[in-house]
Amino acid sequence: MRSTRLLSPDQFADVFEPLLPSRVGYVRPYGNVGDKLIESATLQLFAEFGVRWKYQSHEGPLEPRVDHLVYGGGGNMGTFYRDNWEQRGQALRLGLPMTILPQTFTSAEDRDYARIYVRERDSLRLCPTATLAPDLALGLVWKRSTPPTKDLGVFLRGDVESAVNRRWWSRDPARMCRTPEAYLNLAASYRRLVTDRLHFAICGLIAGRDVALLPNSYYKNRAMHATWLEDLGCRFAASVSEAVAALTVTNRSHSLFWRLAG
Repeated sequence: MRSTRLLSPDQFADVFEPLLPSRVGYVRPYGNVGDKLIESATLQLFAEFGVRWKYQSHEGPLEPRVDHLVYGGGGNMGTFYRDNWEQRGQALRLGLPMTILPQTFTSAEDRDYARIYVRERDSLRLCPTATLAPDLALGLVWKRSTPPTKDLGVFLRGDVESAVNRRWWSRDPARMCRTPEAYLNLAASYRRLVTDRLHFAICGLIAGRDVALLPNSYYKNRAMHATWLEDLGCRFAASVSEAVAALTVTNRSHSLFWRLAG
């Protein structure tokens, strides 16, 4: 069994090293299994960088010996998801400085955060004072040993961020899985993946699969692909048919390589 990781720890140093003098209260955002995947990576990176932390409720009271708040990464700044916007406001009222771990901005958020990190370049237009850093799931360490058992999987979201024509036979992986391990195992069971779920695509890349990412309802997926995922071997396509065609070409190229190598 070997460990896999898409980006090395040093690429996250700008995020975690400034936290080292602090005793951190981690505020967990509302979210789905993709957000849990990010949290798993966050806790791994806390440990690697030696960050002292404990969970902190956004409603208070303050945990003992906490002097800095950290708001979990991977969601959306602004009011697109109102519950998380309100949660951040409540956490700020606890009266401690707050760092925002890498997020995407859907609208400006004029609040007094200590530090803000964004996970793709397009968000810098809405928050030019932020610092660009990778989505934390790209630093996840996962130990795996199972080869794929199926060829092609098409998984499409069925929520407000959907932007491509949904096939009747497609499934939403975030509704199929409750844990990050289940999310990773589902992605790893396919040799080729087509999805508009950003973190399911990242699961596929962690597992070493051929992945094509589709757009969501705003620029997040396209911007993440341009900023990080293209260099990690992920393809981007405007439609399911385009994605399948691209992965089919890749599959034929791999088959030809191995025939020639043999």
